[in-house]
Amino acid sequence: LSNMNDQERTAVEDDKRDILNYMKTHRLEEVLNELINELVKSRPEDPFLDLSQTIESKSPIANQIVSVNAREIIGSDGVPALEVEVETLRGIVRSVVAGVGPYDGDEERYGGKGVKDAVGVVLTVLGDKLIGKDPRRQDMIDAILTDDPSYPTNAVLGLSTCVCKAGAKFNEMEVYEHVAALGNISDPRIPMPWFNLFNGGQKGNNELHMESVSFSIPSAATVSDAVMEASKIYQLFPAGLQKLMTPPKAPNVGKIGGYSPQCETINDILEAVKMTLIDAEMVEKVNLSINMNSGVYSSLIETEEGDEEQAFQYDLTHFAPEDSVKTLKSSGELLDDYFEMMTAYPIVSIEDGFDRKDSASLIALREKIDAEITRIVEAGDEPNPFPENLGGSDGVVVQLIGNKVATTQECLIRAEEKQTFNSCVLSLEKAKTVSNFIVMCAKADSLGMPVVAVDESEQSDNFLVHMAVGLRCAQIRAGGLLGGHAGKYNEMLRLEEGEQGVANIGEAWRK
Repeated sequence: LSNMNDQERTAVEDDKRDILNYMKTHRLEEVLNELINELVKSRPEDPFLDLSQTIESKSPIANQIVSVNAREIIGSDGVPALEVEVETLRGIVRSVVAGVGPYDGDEERYGGKGVKDAVGVVLTVLGDKLIGKDPRRQDMIDAILTDDPSYPTNAVLGLSTCVCKAGAKFNEMEVYEHVAALGNISDPRIPMPWFNLFNGGQKGNNELHMESVSFSIPSAATVSDAVMEASKIYQLFPAGLQKLMTPPKAPNVGKIGGYSPQCETINDILEAVKMTLIDAEMVEKVNLSINMNSGVYSSLIETEEGDEEQAFQYDLTHFAPEDSVKTLKSSGELLDDYFEMMTAYPIVSIEDGFDRKDSASLIALREKIDAEITRIVEAGDEPNPFPENLGGSDGVVVQLIGNKVATTQECLIRAEEKQTFNSCVLSLEKAKTVSNFIVMCAKADSLGMPVVAVDESEQSDNFLVHMAVGLRCAQIRAGGLLGGHAGKYNEMLRLEEGEQGVANIGEAWRK
């Protein structure tokens, strides 16, 4: 200072005073001394890491979302998806929402499938509402995201799942562990996977009305074993198909990771599956599930005045060219078809076999199966093609899955009261938020209705796996093993790895 002029000395004194004031305002010297004393007492293995984390916790924004971002990205199918980012002091996490609208509708961009509008809502509306909020408060976040029903579903879902990941990071947990804590689940389990083998209907490249055939391997001790056995079936299935096709053709790949061959009938597909299981020596190991998605091709028909029950017909040529001869079947005829399939093939699960309002047919199918089992037992000399206590559920011989029943708690209650469905599909798209997914799972569980967690999109991330594991969902369907659909199964493989890995749900997969 002695060599400085008055102006320079004044500047230095001002700087010193500003520094002291800053340190006093933030109690830096006092707090740091306390932290270092505590550090020395506890002697952590990495004092610098421990100190940095402790200092971070003193920040007024330590537990807050500091920024939100979103962008339109492109999926492997050429269709845009919404990517959302949430930043906290622990870093940036991302979520991808694919196959979920609303879309922009601008035919000049991606044929109307752009998601720029959703990006704009995240950046200019919802993001501002979340900045400063604690990402561990999932219920509060989701209440904000759903306080206006006009917010785009993809924007709401992307932010809800992204915040959940950020909350897990804050709690230094795996995402499934954080989800389990949110849902008060003490013992997470990996659900039994259903592998999508055949794609038809809206998901295929053929004219068949059946949307998919999936298979499970309940006896597999681990996900690794299940994937290995499943891979064998995928490798053998094309050969089984070609034996039934004239001339033989290599099958296409469908939209949800299964094969989509040009076969003439559903029985051709099921026969090819049966031949494949015989070749793989897995007939006794595998269960089959068919997804008919019949609401797409069902219609009400006029009934006589005074009839209480609605009558439906089903157009089995809905996906055939318009000039094709129509094949229409009544509910009763469709019921007979399902019954014959179940006695000929190891089908234990039917999804949306009838229109969701065609409750009389759903009940009639169960009654027909029960009557057949009674007849077989009384006869005493015939094999019973139906399983006993399916998946550990007492008295259940067939799983009837409703895709649309898990939209609200009231829908679940009605399905249980009518005894139409005994299982339900739940997707993130349907739930819209993490909190609602948790609520719907809990409600289904209270009604004794096992949940099939579903996300068959190739582009979406692996978040559903963590939701299903954390909430101990009974089953999961994540597409097939073809194309880019194997990602979610690979995530399950990671979760079961090592001594601290998550166990699978086991053969009691409906409990």
